[in-house]
Amino acid sequence: MIKAAIFDLDELIIDLEKIHKDAERQICLDYGHSFDALSEALRLNSSGLRENDILERIKQELKLTASLPEIIQRKQALFADMMNKEVIEPMPGVLEAINSLQAHGYRLALTSSGSRPRVELVIQRIGLWDAFDVTICGEDVQHGKPNPEPYRLTAERLKILPHEGVVFEDASVGVQSAKSAGLWCIGVPNPAAATVQNLKQADLVLPDFTHFSLDMIRETPPRPCERRAK
Repeated sequence: MIKAAIFDLDELIIDLEKIHKDAERQICLDYGHSFDALSEALRLNSSGLRENDILERIKQELKLTASLPEIIQRKQALFADMMNKEVIEPMPGVLEAINSLQAHGYRLALTSSGSRPRVELVIQRIGLWDAFDVTICGEDVQHGKPNPEPYRLTAERLKILPHEGVVFEDASVGVQSAKSAGLWCIGVPNPAAATVQNLKQADLVLPDFTHFSLDMIRETPPRPCERRAK
């Protein structure tokens, strides 16, 4: 029986990909480089990776002499400033799904690849500061997604067995992490993602959160079969 629901943050609860990329683009310019000088994989396919790992790769590819902590601090400042200038809205149906799960006694957790200062800034901004019983961020693990460590740690902190938790993910590496950790996984793609994510390893794929219902997790969770909700 499912006892807890675990959510990714970026591009699942809220679409912040453009702000992230704009901040990374500005970082490149700040250090005298073009964002286009980065590899295509880093520019277009870094969804779900730890925020600080992305910045480490930018540092390595551009051979920046600045320290990683300096670059991280600059990214956090840029992101906060850019986000404060934007009207940001949670993804369709996600707040209703979170409220419904909470009202029916499910424990909730957030497992993000983002840095804790940035994650806390975002969840406070969208009114979810008190929604989660457990919050795991990029700094809390040695290995980020697709490694199973983030979701294994989340299950441990929730005090549940892996099969008692369901993960909601938008990114391929997140789905891999959840399934490798032994959890059920529901994929919810971001239609505006820069790179279409392959979610076929998820136990169920929804078009968006407006299609979610509690019956999906009250029943025996679907076995991996690329089942897709209509």
